[in-house]
Amino acid sequence: MPMRNMPIRRKLMTINLLTSSTVLLLTCTAFITYEIITLQRNMLQGYATRAQIIAANSTAALAFQNEADATDVLAALKTDRRIIVACIYNNAGEMFAKFPTNASIGDFPARPDKSGYRRGHLEIFCPIVQGDRSLGTVFLQADLSALTDRYLAYTWLAAGIIAGSILVAYLLSRMLQKQISVPILALAETAYAISKRRDFSVRAVKFVNDETGLLTDAFNEMLSQIQKQNRTLMESETRVRAVVNSALSAVVVIDAEGKIADWNVRAEQMFGWTHAEALGRELAETIIPPCHREAHRRGMKHFLASGEGPVLNRLTEMSALRRDGSEFPVELSISPMKSGDLVAFCGFVTDITERKLAEAEIQKLNNTLEQRVVERTAQLEAANKELEAFSYSVSHDLRAPLRAIDGFSQAVQEDYGAQLPDEGRRYLQTIRAGAQRMGVLIDDLLAFARLSRTPLTNRAVKTDDLVRDVIKDLNPQQQGRQIEIQIGELPACQGDAALLKQVWVNLLSNAFKYTGNRNPAVIEIGCKLEPDWNVYFVRDNGAGFDMKYAHKLFGVFQRLHRADEYEGTGVGLAIVQRVIHRHGGRVWVEAALDRGATFYFTLKGETKT
Repeated sequence: MPMRNMPIRRKLMTINLLTSSTVLLLTCTAFITYEIITLQRNMLQGYATRAQIIAANSTAALAFQNEADATDVLAALKTDRRIIVACIYNNAGEMFAKFPTNASIGDFPARPDKSGYRRGHLEIFCPIVQGDRSLGTVFLQADLSALTDRYLAYTWLAAGIIAGSILVAYLLSRMLQKQISVPILALAETAYAISKRRDFSVRAVKFVNDETGLLTDAFNEMLSQIQKQNRTLMESETRVRAVVNSALSAVVVIDAEGKIADWNVRAEQMFGWTHAEALGRELAETIIPPCHREAHRRGMKHFLASGEGPVLNRLTEMSALRRDGSEFPVELSISPMKSGDLVAFCGFVTDITERKLAEAEIQKLNNTLEQRVVERTAQLEAANKELEAFSYSVSHDLRAPLRAIDGFSQAVQEDYGAQLPDEGRRYLQTIRAGAQRMGVLIDDLLAFARLSRTPLTNRAVKTDDLVRDVIKDLNPQQQGRQIEIQIGELPACQGDAALLKQVWVNLLSNAFKYTGNRNPAVIEIGCKLEPDWNVYFVRDNGAGFDMKYAHKLFGVFQRLHRADEYEGTGVGLAIVQRVIHRHGGRVWVEAALDRGATFYFTLKGETKT
């Protein structure tokens, strides 16, 4: 088994054993090498010393050519069993004496040479010198078996030391590796358990306070952070899933290959495929009708190649396919999603079957409505003609009898008034007042009716000048009274000046009329600016009224005070409302009984060019 695949226990033990063995082997090798070199040097020195001693003892024998003495000197070497042969050469390089005496001439070098190791033996050559005169040379040949024996002894010793050391190292490694392997294995087992069960609440046990302890603490802290992030992620995913599943549209996510990657509850209901069934299916084969599938695949390829798509990020109406094969109209929006090199597409699909039915029904109703509008227009034109005829009749047929009643009543009063009792004269006055009041009512009613038919002349109106002209025209109503008129800034507006003058006339006339019992009477005219609108108002400190009757105020002939208290026909405010509505504005009032009233109305501001 390769070392990288070994369990950590075996790795630690193997590393310790390899390290120990390597150190021991190198140490023993160095020691043996040193001992062998030292032994060789000592042997060389020892035999060189012996050769020098023999040379010193052989000078006399060579000087007197006494071969027997030379042989006796060499005979002293017999005590050293490692000496194989020895001899003495004379000055001419010829063998003079030898040891042992029975040795063959071939066992000796032919001539003296240099000392050294030759043919597995140690050969020593030492010159024999007497004074300054060389007499010859001593030759010794020693056996090197001592070195071989020492080699074997050292080898066995080293092997024993290495074997014993490896055994001790193995036992120590087996015992001490637990200090490292146990915490690491605990971390590994914890990591494996987390990866299998996806349970980030598991924590590794801390055994020691060294670096492995720090590693364990860091690992547990990392698990805590992962657990927290995982919980947050799960909560976020749950919220997102809840939002997606609560969506009224079907949410469909596909990958770059067009395979369905997500499918919400609404999609299950809409298309008939469950979430488990839809995942991994090709979208084109699942919900796209056959006539659109090829276009869908081409669009996918085009986007992946260019990053553009004609239907992306926009609403598109098309037909979709249910599981049972039925087609129905949908509104589709597709958005690309990129995360690094990954590309996906999120589609929101809305069933618009009911909307299409409603649109068809609306179209049908529109067609019917157009016909009804034509019919109602014809009816309205007929009604307008009848109204014009009625107005003409009112203007001519009713006015003549009223003028006759008023005229003859006046004639009777003037010609025969003196002959009538007081009661009779009072009756005649009442008849005349009724006829005159009826005439005023007819005039107001005709004016109100004409408002609907009078075309608007829309132009810029200088409101300040218009109001001052109206106040001037109403000057008779101010005679003999103490009236304070406060006019604020009145910006110009857009409208029909003639019709707007009727508005100001009616509102200011009411203000003069209903402040008749105030001394002084205070009338305030002003304007508040709003975006696109001018809000004009007329405020007085007059009689006012109860706001619970305000809804009756702008109706025709509606009055909130008795005729004997304040004169009028009840048409003026109806005219005000009709004019303001025709200008697109609105009118309202705020009041309190005996505390005055404020009338508001809105008009478009002056158009700036």
